Amino acid sequence: MEVSLESLISYEKLKTDLDDVFKVVEKNGKVVILKDNEPVYILLKYDRSAGPIEKILGPSIPKRTLQEAMKIVLKEVEGRKMHAAELSDEIYRRKLYLKKDGTQAMYNQIRARCGHYPEMFEALPGNIIQLKEGVE
Repeated sequence: MEVSLESLISYEKLKTDLDDVFKVVEKNGKVVILKDNEPVYILLKYDRSAGPIEKILGPSIPKRTLQEAMKIVLKEVEGRKMHAAELSDEIYRRKLYLKKDGTQAMYNQIRARCGHYPEMFEALPGNIIQLKEGVE
């Protein structure tokens, strides 16, 4: 990748003059952000003619529902049950499901999903979520 000297931007400039950084991206198509004289980030302008963004960036996070993510995790644990907060954390850690804003589904959403899918899940005392027998 060829980069002009004009496209080398300090990390400090990125923090203090973001508008100027984007002007350089518009003009040159890219900038390389330097921190301690080492490249740390590359900012590219998206070119629609290059094809879909997935083709450029590679596969993204799989699209699945929260209940599908819950089922994946619960099938792998002993007794097929887990505390709702731990289940939430594991789903997020493995990026099996993210809310539309990219954040973690919280334990109360996990708990509520049980009520919507009683054929799949059972909410036990102590906020324990169990995958029902026969669900594969």
